[in-house]
Amino acid sequence: MRKKGWIIVTSLVVIVVIAVIGGKMYMDNRETKKIGQERKFAIQVKNMFRDVKKVRIQNVDYNLSTGFTDSDIIVYKKDGSKYSANITLGEYDGVIGDKAGYELGKTSSPVEAIYSNDKTEVIK
Repeated sequence: MRKKGWIIVTSLVVIVVIAVIGGKMYMDNRETKKIGQERKFAIQVKNMFRDVKKVRIQNVDYNLSTGFTDSDIIVYKKDGSKYSANITLGEYDGVIGDKAGYELGKTSSPVEAIYSNDKTEVIK
């Protein structure tokens, strides 16, 4: 009877450890995919707007019914000004924002991207 109790306790411990490790791997993979999507937005901003110094990516949302992904962004320009916009990526890329239409162009210099987890990357 005592041996059977140890086997059950050991089995439960192994199951809990496997569940914790699996959950951690799942969450890490999910975060990696999210940052990958945010990186696509940063590259799109660099290719869509001129004179961008850095961009903050926020509120990325994937719409299952349309297949489009949109995000709110804050664009910091080289002259110190900033503006907000909303970018949609999908079959047709689009931009909505207060000054977004006036700032269209391409930035050839590196752009600093600030992701939703506050990590930064330089997009060249």
